[in-house]
Amino acid sequence: MRRANGFTLIEMLVALAVFSIAALALLRLDGFAVATTADLAARAGATLVAENEAALIATDPAPAILGTSTREHSNGGRSFVIQQAVTPTADQRLVRVDLAVIDRGSGARALLTLIKRVR
Repeated sequence: MRRANGFTLIEMLVALAVFSIAALALLRLDGFAVATTADLAARAGATLVAENEAALIATDPAPAILGTSTREHSNGGRSFVIQQAVTPTADQRLVRVDLAVIDRGSGARALLTLIKRVR
């Protein structure tokens, strides 16, 4: 019996299975890219808030008060928790200020440390 030109049903099913596996892999990769982009945006927001707080602390003429504090801050429609720890250094003219900013929505964190002169 002579074979007709074209593909058999089995060949078509195998090709469809290979194509569907590749399509699912691309969908998963796209989902990962979207999640990564959202995480980067949240971290960028937390970093911006941390840098703004550091600038406020560095330019404040009042001396930094030793100890820890926690406060809420809102920026760009997002809510952040700012944790600040002020500790003395070996040089009594300087204090160390550690800032941790946490995005309430995503949990993204930004950490920043600065040294401030005591006046």
